Amino acid sequence: MERFEKIYEKYYRKIYRFLLKMSGSPSLAEELTQETLYRAFLHIDQYEGRGSVHSWLCGIARNSYLTEQKKQRLFVEPIKTWEPVDSMDLEAEAVDRQLRELMRREICQLPEPYGSVCILRIYGELTCAEIAAACGKSESWAKVTFFRGKTMLTERMEKYR
Repeated sequence: MERFEKIYEKYYRKIYRFLLKMSGSPSLAEELTQETLYRAFLHIDQYEGRGSVHSWLCGIARNSYLTEQKKQRLFVEPIKTWEPVDSMDLEAEAVDRQLRELMRREICQLPEPYGSVCILRIYGELTCAEIAAACGKSESWAKVTFFRGKTMLTERMEKYR
């Protein structure tokens, strides 16, 4: 139990930020962070130590997020409220938010393993070595997979220009 308390204290904010970047929703990120840490607590004995604890938790968080996305496809997305931070550059801020949201959606549509590797690298900020360890693959596999995923993502994003 003491071991898990240390994990919780050390990684809670990192996992929350990871999920916030992926979802764009503070409330969903909070909910999924709690679910991720709960799942980790239940299955701490299954952690094999192949990669870092952070990469293991990011994998659980990614799976929780993707499961939530599948559920949400059955429902209409709620309208997000938005208040401008600075009225000087509203148009640029709106375009930036829209592009980030489009990119997040396109990453989620990439075929596996490219989507997962891009999520872990971009949103989880994991190194290729950490991704390789988490997936049980070589570092060169992680680098090539990320490069190919990034290329697919770039091609998909071109349609929005």
